Formats: sequence, C-alpha cells, structure tokens
Amino acid sequence: MPRQINEDRTRKEMIDPQLEHAGWYLRDHSKVKIEIPVDGYDAAPWNGISDYTLYRENGEVLAVVEAKKTSVDVRLAEAQLTHYVTEIEKHQSFRPFGFLANGLEIHFVDVGVAPKREVFGFFTREDLENLLYIRQNAKPLSSVEINNAIVDRSYQHEAIRRVGEAFANGKRKALIVMATGTGKTRTTMGLIDVFMRSNQARRILFVADRDALVDQAKEDGFEKFLPQEPCTRLRTYDLDTTKRLYAVTLQTLSNIFEQFSPAFFDLIVFDEVHRSIYNKFNEVLEYFDARQVGLTATPANYINRDTFLAFDCTDGKPTYLYTYEQAIDDKYLVDYELYAARTKFQRQGIHGVDLTEEERNALIEKGLDPDDINYEGTELEKEVSNRDTLRKQWEEIWDVCRKDSSGQLPGKTIVFAITQDHALRLQDAFYEMYPQFPDLAKVITHKSEYRGTLVEAFKKKDFPRIAISVDMLDTGIDVPEAVNLVFMKPVQSPIKLQQMIGRGTRVQAACRNLALLPNFEKKDFLIIDFWENNFSRDAKEVVDQSTPVLVTIFNTRLKLLETYLKDQKDPDCKQVIADLRGQIQQIPTDSFTIRKHMPEIEEAWTDAFWDYLIPSKIEFLKLKVAPHLRLVPGVDVAAATFISKVERLKLLKRTGKEASGTIQSIVEDAQSLRDTILSDAEIKAKSMCVPEKLVEFSNNELNLLRDTLSPCIKNKIRYDSFLELDLLDSIAVSGYILLTKSGEKMYVAEYRRLVEERILALVANHPTIKAIQQGQKIDDWQLLELERTLTKELGEGDLEVTPENLKKVFAHTADSFLGLVRQVLDMAYLPDYKDVVARQFETYVTQHNYNADQIRFLRAVQSVFLQKRHLETADLYDAPALVGFGQDAVERWFTEKEVEEVVEFANRMAIQ
Repeated sequence: MPRQINEDRTRKEMIDPQLEHAGWYLRDHSKVKIEIPVDGYDAAPWNGISDYTLYRENGEVLAVVEAKKTSVDVRLAEAQLTHYVTEIEKHQSFRPFGFLANGLEIHFVDVGVAPKREVFGFFTREDLENLLYIRQNAKPLSSVEINNAIVDRSYQHEAIRRVGEAFANGKRKALIVMATGTGKTRTTMGLIDVFMRSNQARRILFVADRDALVDQAKEDGFEKFLPQEPCTRLRTYDLDTTKRLYAVTLQTLSNIFEQFSPAFFDLIVFDEVHRSIYNKFNEVLEYFDARQVGLTATPANYINRDTFLAFDCTDGKPTYLYTYEQAIDDKYLVDYELYAARTKFQRQGIHGVDLTEEERNALIEKGLDPDDINYEGTELEKEVSNRDTLRKQWEEIWDVCRKDSSGQLPGKTIVFAITQDHALRLQDAFYEMYPQFPDLAKVITHKSEYRGTLVEAFKKKDFPRIAISVDMLDTGIDVPEAVNLVFMKPVQSPIKLQQMIGRGTRVQAACRNLALLPNFEKKDFLIIDFWENNFSRDAKEVVDQSTPVLVTIFNTRLKLLETYLKDQKDPDCKQVIADLRGQIQQIPTDSFTIRKHMPEIEEAWTDAFWDYLIPSKIEFLKLKVAPHLRLVPGVDVAAATFISKVERLKLLKRTGKEASGTIQSIVEDAQSLRDTILSDAEIKAKSMCVPEKLVEFSNNELNLLRDTLSPCIKNKIRYDSFLELDLLDSIAVSGYILLTKSGEKMYVAEYRRLVEERILALVANHPTIKAIQQGQKIDDWQLLELERTLTKELGEGDLEVTPENLKKVFAHTADSFLGLVRQVLDMAYLPDYKDVVARQFETYVTQHNYNADQIRFLRAVQSVFLQKRHLETADLYDAPALVGFGQDAVERWFTEKEVEEVVEFANRMAIQ
C-alpha cells in the first residue's frame, strides 16, 4: 500500500528530490520558487498560490507544479492547475505548462493543447523550452509535402499520412505494419523528414534490437536521406546528446535510458516491435514521453493484442497496413513458387521390421540390432540421421532449383537446417556428391561466422552460392539475389515462416549482380520444402505460454504455503516463508519497472506482512509480486529448473498426489553429475538421490538436497543417443500436379504444352503482336484490346485456361493472358494486364489532389477492379474489399461527379 504521509513530507521527501533530479535545484531561485501567487503579486487565497513555479531564463514561468500528499489522487487537482496556468498566461507571452504530483505519480498538463498524461519524471528546463518551441512553431503534419526523393511510392505516402492523422487526432503512438522489402526504412525517413520540417520533432531516436538494423538506420537511413541533420549512434561509453538524430540498440538503451529525461526525445521509432515488445521494449515504451511509432513486417493477424494496445491501436488494427499480397500485386515484391518433396524415410520413418534383409545385415555388421531401430519420419535429424536421405535431398535440390544466368550453377540459395550438426552433415554430404565445386556451399551460422566475412561473401560475391544456416539467415539479412529457399526443417511459428519467406521476396531492381539470376532476371523465387510446412497465409500463431522458471518456483511455494495456513507455526511453514522472502529479495528494486510499481507491492518486503498470512495475501503475492521475478538478472536456469522440481515434489507429497514422474526427473538430473567434479558433500547428496529415499525424505532433507546439488546441475552430463545411419533412401513424392475443376489430374508439363500451342495459334496474325514485332510503338489501349481478344478465345474450350491455373502452371509469371503471351513468345517488354491497370490508376491518382483517405480508397478500388475486370457504381459501396472503409465512405470522400469519373475511367480498361 502507498505510504500515508502528509503533503509537507511528500514534498520534502519525494517531490523535491524528483525536481532536483531534473535539474530544478530548489536553492536556485532563478529556476524554482515555492508558494508563489499565480498573478505574481497577491497571495490572497482566492487568487491561488502555486506550490512550485519553474522559470525560464528571462523570468517567465515555464511550468507550475501542483503538489498533493501521497494519499490524494493528484488527477483531481487538474481544475486547480488549469486555473493557475490560465491566470499566469495573462501576465506573460504564453501559457505555462503544468505538472500534477503526489510523490508517487506525476502528470503532465498542456492546457488547451492535449489531455493530461502520466509521465515518469519532471521535464528539464531544456525539455520545456523545446516543447514551448514546438507548441509555438509547429505546422500541421498534413500541410508539409512529402519528399519524393525519399519515398516515391503511393503506399509509403499513405503510411506517412496515416501516422500524421493519428497524431493530429490526439494519439501519441502509431503502428506501421509493412511487408519485408517494401521500404520500412525509407518510409521511416520520409516520416521523420515530415516531422522535422513541420517543427513537430527536433530530437528523434531510432531503436532496433540488432546491431545490423541500427547501422542500417544510421548509414542507409539518416546519412543517406537526411544528410543535413547531425546524427549519432548512442553507446554506453559515448553519450553524445548534441545531435538531432539518434540510433541505438535496445540492449544499449535499456542500460542508459534513465540518463535521459523522459521528454528528451520528441519522436521515437521502434523497429521490429513484434520481437521485443514483451521484454525490454516495455520499460522504454513507458519511460519516454515522446510520440512513438512501432514498425514491423509481421503480418497483422499474427501480432499479439498487447502489441496493438501498446501502440494505441485499441481496435486490433494497425495505424497503417501494407501486406505481402498487396506488394506482390503492386510489383514491389515477387511471389514464390512452392515445390514440395519428401523421401521414403521422411514419410514412413525408419523401422527395423520394414528394412530389407541386406539393410538389416548392414546394421548387424555395425553392431546394431535392427529390431531396436524404430524412428518416425519426424525424428530425422533430431534423434537419427541417414546419410543417403541427405544425398537424395541434395539431388532433388540440384535438379529443380533456380539456376544462375549460365543455367549451370544454383543461384543464391539459403538452406534452413535444424541444428548446427545437421548443417555440417548437409555440407559434408554436398561435397561428397559435388567435390568439383569446393566453394559453392558454406555453413553460415553464429558459430561458424567470423567478423561477418561469411555473410558478406554470400551477400556480395559470386561464391558461396548456397548458405546452409541455422537461425542466422532466417531474418534481417538482405540478399536480393536469393532465388531459392530450401526448408530442411519444420517451422512451427507462422511469424518465423513469413520472416524466412521474406529472404526471397526482393525484386530485380534491388539486385546488384544480375548474372546470378535465371536469364538475368528475377520474376519470382522458389521454395523447396522437405517438411510439409504450412505456407498458408491464414495460419495462426501459437503464443508461447511458458512461465519464467523463477515465477514457477514462487507460485509452487505459494501453493505449498496455502496448505500450512492453519498451522503457521510449523517449522516447514516458516521455511517456505523464508524461501519466498529470499526470492522477493532478488527482485531488482532499483529498476525502472519495479520503482514504478513499488508503492503497490512494497508491503511484501516488510516483516509485518508475514506475521500472519491469510488467503488474500497469498493472492496478492501471486498476482502482484510474482510477475516481477521475470526481471531478476543472471538466472542459472539449470539450477532453477532443478529447484522447481524439488519444490513441486514437496507440494505433491504434501497434497498426497502422484509424484513418481517428478522423482524420476530429479534422480536423472542428480545421477548425470560426474563424481570427479563434485565435493564430498555433493557426492553424498547425489548418493542419497534415489527414488526410495526421495519418497521418504522430509522437507528439511529435500531442502538440503536442493541447496547442495542445484548449483552443480549446469555441469551434468548429456548422454548422446543420436544415431547416424546410411541406409538407401529415395524421393517418394515431389513436384506439382494441376487439378482441374472437372476433377481431372493433368501433369503440368502437358498442360503447359497444350496452352502454349493454343496461344501461338491465336496471336500468329494479331495486329498488336505484329506491331510489337515490327518495333512500332503501342499504347496501353492496344494492349487492353489484345487482352480482351485472348480472354474471349482462351476462356472457351476444355483447357480451363483461368488466371488461377496460369499462376500454378507458369510459376506466377503470367497473371493474365498478356503475361502468358509475353512468356510464350519471349517478349520481356510486354506487360501484364495488372501492370497496365496499375500504371493507369497510378497516373489517375497522381493527377488529382487526393488526401490519404481518398488515395487508400482508390488503391482498394483498383484491387476490386482487377478481381472483377470491370467496375459498377454499386461496387464502391458493397465490394468486400471496400466494406472496411464504412458504408458512407464514398459520400464522405468523393463528390457525385468524382464517383462517375472514377467508374468511367476504370471501365475504359474493363475485360468482359
């Protein structure tokens, strides 16, 4: 419970030190004065007396602090503070800011500008001067033109405008979700540029959880797009606070953030918030008062609700969303073709009873009993490895992978392996099969990497072509030339899967070495999957529900304590209390998060709280105190896990429940310790750790065992039972089959041949094709007429030449009949129907002075049109893709004449 002290003590013991911490030294009356009448002259009670008055250098009042005692909800004094600052404004050139404080909470008030908000420290004089400058000089974000030299795509413009609109509507946080490869960095720089030129932000911080992302923001972001603005990277040993632009890793910021005042930064951008929002980001998010923007490439339906709430997206929708599917449609990313293959052993497992006599004899010669061999396919490379399985997988990869421009060697390829050992086995198998290519494949993992040399070679040089990776290349590595992704591992997390897919989505324009691409171009990339991963974009993320081990121990002890509430003088009860209090002492009370919550939990540190326990106190400990154990640093997880097992055993014995499984696990841990590394006391404890003794042990004996052995558990022997075999395997299933609507199965190659024959016959004498072949200039309207002809002719007959089938058969390179002609006749310069439509819509939008809502609506109209290939006025009201804008969106954003113009414009491109 909060301490109950009067206002005078609250001010002297709590508020005064908080002001001094922010540089408001009470002895310096040029900065701070106490008990000042609000008009500066008359101290009459009706006029009001400010508790603290904070001054700027010229003597004007920058801010007023209204103080209350700790037991008063200081928010109730807002009307009083409003009166004070309004009166003071009559005597100077501006309205001062205000603070409401009771020692436990501080609220910042900018009367008439924004609602009050809780802050975690007083602002410095420099901070308040900065806020005053912004208040007096800021221009609306929407009034500042976006710099097309930084961002030149309409969806990036919309993202910037959406954030601006959110902040203009009073929000202080925004969340941008943009697919990997669509230019989050450039969009961020465009947004920062708008903030700076509108005088709405003067000090800006970019935060990421990886060095590479921070360096990328500084070098490829700030220095490239905002070269006139001084920038720096913050480090623990180099706190340069004189710049305007700052970049920092989350790890560094978590160590230094309290060296800044809460209002030092005006805008903070957090990159990849889906990865870190639940650990160290949380402290920083709460500490700084700046407006904040979160960035992530994670699809919106995978983002946890708490992440949305952390960025004021209470409706579960990001401030701005640009999906992978949209980016593919807009040609800013490439799609993938999926090729699946599995070997016999992957499908059926390796079972001794199913092996041939020859294979059984081979195992016997190695000293293995065939009948002991019993592995499921899912256990390959986890419990067992089979050399020939790896050979067959490499053969399949070599045969089907995208090759470079020579057609001889694989293009840039990332192979996702399960473990470091699996990666090395894959490399060994590769060079056994292809010794003539000594530099073609390399294991690139955190353990094999040396100062970034392997990653740099894979990114920038011809060789290696194949990177065999474990986790390291899954995210954050940009290799635009990557044309093959090989999944040699199961991936359970859809978020992780989408990030891995993102390694291949970069378009040809981002590639530096076109010779590494098939036919010098990148139209798509290939995924080769050996593990039946779920590439459905509707897959749902399974949230990790694991509880930190120290919290688990604490909660187990609380359950044990509950069994003693009627006999609290029992020595075992007192020991449980001692253990719980020992854990509480581990909570870092000097951390920002704990200091913020300390008033509501500080009772747990007092002797009086533990004098007599009741159920409500147990509930308080479980709900309010236990969660903070996740912040304890330097946890020995192995020791804590062993302790958790012993505590669980004590609880099971106390409650009379089955404990054999827990006993067996404790015994296995103890017996896995080598005597040579143990002291005499530890050897004795180990010898006592057998099932029949654990069943009989008292709590005191279990505690002795726990305290003696837990520090040693990290050194236990891990007995290796992994088996390596070399049994003949084969590819059991692979490739693609087209299933037509009639239910008939047709091999892709045969279907492709029939379609190409039909195309060649149709276009042989078409005037548009002849004009192209003769080098004549054609316009979009001639191309649209050709698409109409092909639609009519190819849509008839028994081949079912539909856009859906074209995507499957022609590897997503032909989304329309124009695209199909381009491929069949090898006319690289012939655009898709979607390209023509997109080009016309882009021209139409940029020729009109539309706002962000109108632009976004018309982009959605473009998608509706492409689905139907024509547009009706009714579609603008009830098309599924437009429903989310609201039923009255058309009337709100467009005049009747503008609606008619849009429909007429679109239907000039209609295909019926």
